[in-house]
Amino acid sequence: MTIEEKDAQALDAYSHAVTGAAERVGPAVVRIDIDREGGRLSRPLFGGGLGSGFIFASDGQILTNAHVVANARRIRVTLADGRVFDAGLVGAEPDVDVAVLRIGADHLPVAELGRAPLKVGQLVIAVGNPYGLNWTVTAGVVSALGRTLEGAFGSSKMTNLIQTDTPINPGNSGGPLVDSHGRVAGITTAMLPMAQGLGFSIPLDTMKSAIARINQRRESTLSSAGVSMGVGGMRVRLDESVRKSLNLAQQFGMEVVEIRHDSPADHAELKRLDVIISADGEPVTQPGDLQRTVRRHRSSDKVPVSFLRGGKLRRVTVIL
Repeated sequence: MTIEEKDAQALDAYSHAVTGAAERVGPAVVRIDIDREGGRLSRPLFGGGLGSGFIFASDGQILTNAHVVANARRIRVTLADGRVFDAGLVGAEPDVDVAVLRIGADHLPVAELGRAPLKVGQLVIAVGNPYGLNWTVTAGVVSALGRTLEGAFGSSKMTNLIQTDTPINPGNSGGPLVDSHGRVAGITTAMLPMAQGLGFSIPLDTMKSAIARINQRRESTLSSAGVSMGVGGMRVRLDESVRKSLNLAQQFGMEVVEIRHDSPADHAELKRLDVIISADGEPVTQPGDLQRTVRRHRSSDKVPVSFLRGGKLRRVTVIL
């Protein structure tokens, strides 16, 4: 094989990786338009009111940047299939620039969240709506990890960011940064004006923790008489080999990413990264399932919980 043929083969493999990743995550990417307080629909300015997001739960939950939806009077979400919805703000974590939205739709395509950390030099792909150019795909590599950005979006400091050379422009904010398999590894959050090849994204662990805290606050608001399990998590796809070995019918569970200290879940010795699959005999495929189960109970009730840890099925009893 000649050098030219080898180069062509390598380029073809790169193209396949990028196109495959884009096709996998693309249907879950959304455009977000904001009507600010006292104003008309925002123009797509840097850090302004036009941005991106992605669906992470099929019941209409969407992840984006907190700065994209800050001070919003109205939030409109456009799906990849062209449908447009008004969205509500479920919660936001401005310190880490993460927000969760919800639209009135079910059975939506979902972006799969990754589990393995990124490495410097790894291929990454960003999908978003720069300058209103919908569903634009750009690719690059991870330039560095653990970066700190001072004074971004009113925050005193953003830490542990992913630095990439992936082209990022106004409107990309809130969109997914994915690996070569199309799994979400971060949320695109910032660029440096006048700089080229400098983009920053929020890493997966920070994103998951923010979702968990938002869900915990929502759980506390929705739970009757203050009954709570004290655990926050997010929907994840179960490993196929584990499903088969344990003969599980469900495809999803709730990965624990946050446990409140001295809470019922803490006392029951649940741990981060445990994947809850049932509570009180009912399947748990996402945080909402667990919340509904908890709301049926009172303080001091005992709730049996089944979960996966290290590929093995375990059970505990949680006293609410």
